Amino acid sequence: MLDGALTVDLEDWQCALHPREGSGLDNRPEIDADSVCRNTRLLLQQLDCVGAKATFFVPGEVMRSVPELVKEAFRKGHEIASHASVHLPIDWIPRQRFEGMLAEDIDFLEDLIGVRPRGFRAPYFSIGRNQSWISEVLSRNGFWYDSSVVPTWTPYWGIPGAPKAPYIVDTSDVSKSSSEGCLLEIPVSVWPTWGSLPGLPVGGGFYMRIWPSSILIAVYRRILARGGRLVLYIHPGNLEGEKRRLSNLTTRDVLSQYFAAERGMTSFKRLAQEFSFGAIENVFRSDIQIFKDRLDRARVPSSPRGH
Repeated sequence: MLDGALTVDLEDWQCALHPREGSGLDNRPEIDADSVCRNTRLLLQQLDCVGAKATFFVPGEVMRSVPELVKEAFRKGHEIASHASVHLPIDWIPRQRFEGMLAEDIDFLEDLIGVRPRGFRAPYFSIGRNQSWISEVLSRNGFWYDSSVVPTWTPYWGIPGAPKAPYIVDTSDVSKSSSEGCLLEIPVSVWPTWGSLPGLPVGGGFYMRIWPSSILIAVYRRILARGGRLVLYIHPGNLEGEKRRLSNLTTRDVLSQYFAAERGMTSFKRLAQEFSFGAIENVFRSDIQIFKDRLDRARVPSSPRGH
């Protein structure tokens, strides 16, 4: 039995730095295809070594830059999901244009690998409580689940008080569940705490480097002992110990990209050896199926009386 889902935000770390004022759709930086391919293939090798599978959330701009890499990951049995069209907060893009670009990405990916994406993650985990409109957009475009909610507080993202287990997103508040919703939320794992206190972020990325591996292992085992399933995330750039040094970065970017970078690969290897990982579509197959069945029943019109 799998311990949880491993997710990969397959992005160019230089294009995923904290967006600055003036950033937008019309001035996106160029994707460093060599860096993306090098780090992602290193990650794929590590997953092969332990027999693990993952869900790769891929931005549309990366799909188009490295299509052969996306096909390679799919051929190896990994799930390919959407990470939006460009790595910008979703509320930076007009809704109509967001949906149009997303539809183009879906068509591109289906032509590329023959499968439509069913999962979504917002760049920067940028779905807030009052952005439930995204669930309607995703459902309308054939998505079954989202994995953008981190149910805790951090200086940059997170929704404290949101459920820590899979739930159907309320149509007016992303942090609440509702049987009337149209999208399944699969939140990222957080450190279990007492009572109503928010958990601490331990789900991956920067936090996979700063927490000692022994502490992460103990926390993850505690989540499993409580009957939960892990949802962890990593970026290919997290495995690169010697990143190219860029100038004029914000303090946030310096910390997130360079602090304890040398520990990224070591920590990931140990976690991959301690736990068994699969893609979201497999680990949460029953949750997704129950959700799909409920949607199908809701779409079937009631039979007239007497028939």
